[in-house]
Amino acid sequence: MKNISKWLSSKETQKTAKIKSCDLMHYRTQGKLEFEKRGNAYFYSKESVEKLKL
Repeated sequence: MKNISKWLSSKETQKTAKIKSCDLMHYRTQGKLEFEKRGNAYFYSKESVEKLKL
């Protein structure tokens, strides 16, 4: 069970990566962030957010 990645909410992702919500949407549509949609909310893989910061 170590392979389970942690998922961050949109707000947590914006704080961690220091980006705006508009940038977050663009990264999502460009495939730069791994995401999961649960209901009306998007959750982002912590690993992909860390890669984005580099």
